Amino acid sequence: MTRFALARTLGAAAVGALAALGLFVGMPSGSVQASAKMDALKKAGTINLGWAAFKPLIFLDTSTGKVSGFWGDITEQMVTDGLHLQPKWVEGTWATIVTGIQTEKWDVAPAGITETRSGIADATDPFAKVDYTMMVKAGSPAKSWKDVDQPGKRISVSEGSNTDQALTKIIQRATIVRVRQEQALLELLGDKVDAQAVQRDYAMQAMHQYKGLRVMSDAFGYSLVGWYVPKGADDLKSAVNEWLAGAKKRGVVKQLLEKWKLEGAEPA
Repeated sequence: MTRFALARTLGAAAVGALAALGLFVGMPSGSVQASAKMDALKKAGTINLGWAAFKPLIFLDTSTGKVSGFWGDITEQMVTDGLHLQPKWVEGTWATIVTGIQTEKWDVAPAGITETRSGIADATDPFAKVDYTMMVKAGSPAKSWKDVDQPGKRISVSEGSNTDQALTKIIQRATIVRVRQEQALLELLGDKVDAQAVQRDYAMQAMHQYKGLRVMSDAFGYSLVGWYVPKGADDLKSAVNEWLAGAKKRGVVKQLLEKWKLEGAEPA
């Protein structure tokens, strides 16, 4: 073997070793494993799904013991019909919904798409769009969210949620009270805050369920809702997007929105 051929052989071997370790220049760490994500999931036959309570969008139905709601239903359909896998739900919090993907506690999670979350995991195409608004007591003089952004006013929000991130960018004078999702509404009902910042579809449901609440007509932004997958898991992301494109054409998203009687949300 000539010295040139030997060098070429040794060079190829070195590149292969580095690639296997994910250390080759320009190759993200873990990309080799991530690129075969679907193969690993198909071999296991199951997929771990992260979720956090956000009723009626996603919640645990105590009568069946299953994760339900609009987000729960569409995720189950995507997994069973699109990926042909068995779903295994793993509960988390909104503050950890994408870090759970990063730490491999779950593989996919439905959530509002934000810049912060997208720095930790990869977002798929969105399946729904809904705006952010505020909910107040019916007797509140506030007409706009700007009326609540005043010194001495308090606004509850689900800690770590997409609404929390959007709210933080626009509130300048009021105090933001960050609590768990189920507590945010209780803070308003108990007169501990002046308003609750939340997605409109959730707010409309709450207004119909609890007397004495009012949803403001204006918005302070909007949310696109999709799924998050691990960074570099392009095959998984493509499979999800492929199913979603077909589901939109078949009217699946619209049908589920109608099933759950969600006002203020629409297919993305």
